[in-house]
Amino acid sequence: MEIKAVKSAFGWKAENYFPIDSTTRITICTMKRSSGPLITTVIGSQKEGAMWYYTVCKDYGMTWAATSCKRVTKLAVETQQAQVVARLDQIKNEVADFYEQTRENT
Repeated sequence: MEIKAVKSAFGWKAENYFPIDSTTRITICTMKRSSGPLITTVIGSQKEGAMWYYTVCKDYGMTWAATSCKRVTKLAVETQQAQVVARLDQIKNEVADFYEQTRENT
């Protein structure tokens, strides 16, 4: 799995996508937030047609890492992203459990 940070107008950002099933995937994203910390989030999304959608309070969303640093570098973003991606099996299990519970409750 390649972890590669790219620089945008807002700073360094790394993003990877992983399928859970044919209509569900997760996005693992590491970037500096406006409040200062370097955050890695895992967001679930559902496929409808050709598009992927995230719905607040319906889809999985969790912060998996947060660090404070004075300066966010490409190396810092790639390192934190790699640390969270290394826990991919654990993340996938948690996300699958979340959607299974959601489907049971609806």
